[in-house]
Amino acid sequence: MFNSKYSSVLTILLIIVIVAIVAIIGYFGYEIIAEKSKEKASESAIEQFDTAFPTVAAADENEVQNVSTNNETLDANVTGGNGGNNSGSNSKKVMFKGYEVIGTIRIPSVKVDEPILADVTKKSLENAVALLYTTNGLNQQGNSVIIGHNYRNNLFFSNNDKIKKGDSVYIKDKTGVERKYKVTDTFETSASDADFYKPKDVNKTTVVLSTCTDDASTTNKRWIVMAELEG
Repeated sequence: MFNSKYSSVLTILLIIVIVAIVAIIGYFGYEIIAEKSKEKASESAIEQFDTAFPTVAAADENEVQNVSTNNETLDANVTGGNGGNNSGSNSKKVMFKGYEVIGTIRIPSVKVDEPILADVTKKSLENAVALLYTTNGLNQQGNSVIIGHNYRNNLFFSNNDKIKKGDSVYIKDKTGVERKYKVTDTFETSASDADFYKPKDVNKTTVVLSTCTDDASTTNKRWIVMAELEG
């Protein structure tokens, strides 16, 4: 009888272990699939943005002014309308998950390549990074703050704590110009700190990237990356 009970207990424990293993595999499998799905969606949004606003080879004032501003509709996600603080007379919009894409950001050192959305909401930040604050618009004189989630994987700003001083950040806006920024500082701060919103030098063009730290759930801290326009 003892052996029978012992066998029953072992069987139950074995079933529990198997169920736990299946659940863990299922969870991580879902996370990987979800991550890849979001990466594909971001790639598609960037492709649509690049089609709507072809990259200008050089960030020259005259060249920027000569960028096409026609009202062509490229597909279901590209519509007429005026969006973005530095869009000039450009009337095209690229929409992604219900939000306007006003630019793209590339950070080669941590393999970031994401669309920048115009609005910061719970839903928008689940799908891309977004413009939290700007003085005059992306790539314009002053400061722009871009916020993104840290999912502790490869999505969005999850690896921003690995960015070093001197690394390059590339921001493309609706003029078609992609500008290169150089990282000047990185630091940890509180969620209530907004001192970095305003540029230290109003004559310079800067960008700030903000995300949660890995332990933000208990510390409510943020990881900040500051970069300045080169040239």
